[in-house]
Amino acid sequence: MAFRRTLKYRGAMLRTIAHRLLESPVVFQLQQRLCNNYSSLKEVFPDYLDVIGKCILDVGCSTAACAGQIIDMEKNSYVGVDIDPKYVELAKKMHPCGRFLHGDARTLPFDHDSFDLVMFNGVWHHMDDDLIRSCMKEVSRVLRRTGSIVVSEPVFRSDWPVSTWLLKNDRGKYIRDRAGYRAFFEGLSIVEERTLRIAMHEFAGFVARK
Repeated sequence: MAFRRTLKYRGAMLRTIAHRLLESPVVFQLQQRLCNNYSSLKEVFPDYLDVIGKCILDVGCSTAACAGQIIDMEKNSYVGVDIDPKYVELAKKMHPCGRFLHGDARTLPFDHDSFDLVMFNGVWHHMDDDLIRSCMKEVSRVLRRTGSIVVSEPVFRSDWPVSTWLLKNDRGKYIRDRAGYRAFFEGLSIVEERTLRIAMHEFAGFVARK
């Protein structure tokens, strides 16, 4: 029992250290670049991400490590929004062709019908149910009638033990199953649903429209 308690304590300490390190934008950016192949998302949804001349909003953009792999910021009008000002400042330095704002997605500073595409990539599993619903209400307001919402989120795989362990120790505490993610598209139509792999995790990908 004492050995198990020691292992549990050490595991908790390692999680705490890892989470604190990832709070640093530079460390987070490095981890994202080394570990996550976000380009697979573009391969799964090319009609929505491999585009030119679109107005794109990226909610929870962090350092734009994901957006930098899937969106051509020179050929589109890209705006990233994140609640963490440190991540926003690094995103500005790393991606000068994009526009980045520090803000809360529940109160977006944009007019109605401003965007062709809104993205949530690896964001919802950091948000509780009420927060997601509030953000989705505001996102629906700024999304154009012909626009789309792309969402990609990790799911547990019982036959992928390493992925399961990492996700259980992830900073995001709201990893849901597919049905759980699907429930947040109330009032919208899911037009595509795909499975993809990012790093060592399975992700559920969705495209929705008004």
